[in-house]
Amino acid sequence: MLLKEKKTKLIGQNVKRFLMLSGVVFLSVVSLVACTSSSIEQERKLYTGEATTEGNFRAKQQGHGLNGALAKEMATRFAAKHIKLMNNMFEEDADGGGMSYMYLLNGSARHIVKVHIYRDAKIRAAQMEEMYGEPKENAVLENVMGRTTIRSKGHVSLVYTASGGEKDVYARDVLQVFEQVLQQIKEQ
Repeated sequence: MLLKEKKTKLIGQNVKRFLMLSGVVFLSVVSLVACTSSSIEQERKLYTGEATTEGNFRAKQQGHGLNGALAKEMATRFAAKHIKLMNNMFEEDADGGGMSYMYLLNGSARHIVKVHIYRDAKIRAAQMEEMYGEPKENAVLENVMGRTTIRSKGHVSLVYTASGGEKDVYARDVLQVFEQVLQQIKEQ
């Protein structure tokens, strides 16, 4: 009887070990296959130059390169005019391959500055036309709700929207900052 219990116990332990070992082997094979396909994709991107493009774009998104310098320049220029860029929001545009930043001037939802950055000027013009109905580099759109002023250079558009009865409060200062910031941008 004791021998039978030991034998049953040994079989149970062996089954557990087998199942555990099988699970480890299975997970190893699955991760190896996943890593291999991932490695192949990474190699393809290296050879086609896509990895460099993606890396540069990701760096820009995270505030390195142009975007970091652009954001700092904007903040510095607005601060010099005693205007705070507040409630910074960021959005990536999957369709146009660009990104947008949005700020409230001194925390007022009636005064919004948007910075749109795209891969090139053609994409920027197409996206601006889709969003604002205006592909030109410089435009002023006015309706009963407010005024939207667009200033662009190359792949970057700066947009100021003032609504309500306060359309002219920051207009002059914002346009001066836009001009100064856009002068810093080199054509791609």
